[in-house]
Amino acid sequence: MATDESRKKIVETAMQLFNSRGIRGVTMDDIAAALRISKRTLYETFANKEELLAECLMDVHDGIEKRHREVYLKVDEPLLVALYMIEVNAMSNHSYCHLIEEAERYYPELHDRFFKIHTTAFREMIAKALNYAKAQGYLRPAVDIDTTVDFMCQFVQQHRITEASNSGEYAQKMNELSFTFLRGLMSTETIVRYEKQEEKYRQIMKKLNETYN
Repeated sequence: MATDESRKKIVETAMQLFNSRGIRGVTMDDIAAALRISKRTLYETFANKEELLAECLMDVHDGIEKRHREVYLKVDEPLLVALYMIEVNAMSNHSYCHLIEEAERYYPELHDRFFKIHTTAFREMIAKALNYAKAQGYLRPAVDIDTTVDFMCQFVQQHRITEASNSGEYAQKMNELSFTFLRGLMSTETIVRYEKQEEKYRQIMKKLNETYN
């Protein structure tokens, strides 16, 4: 049985190959060769490529979840948390998103399982931050949380698939759009408070991005 370390190495190597060549462009033979192990050793750890791909996707997903949880512990402003979640999902998961799209074409059952996991987790985190903000009176009374979360999920999905999604210029544009969107949800009193501390929030965002990128 493979050790945790060797299993992790297989997943990391497979993920690199999937990212560079695409799922269909990589065989189990390629992965074994890249690792300099026998095919028998590889198949003793993962029965087939679909099983290995599933663990690759889960590994990336778990990393994103860990990053989100750590942000919750460091940031006590719910709207800032919501903003950060938008940026993380829109810019940091470009390769993951493309793998998900390719999995949809060639492994539809696997895609449905992992896309649902990722989308559900993102929705729950955004909804938690916005519900708290609304309860505190930070949002306009007319803001509908479910509709807002639906829009934010669609916004992220559209923007993170672009080839420029990991560039610094794109990150800045996303930052501005996110601030503008969230500003439109805020009550007048909250807007005044945020405008007074906007630079502080932007510096917090910058430090968070430096920490996790």
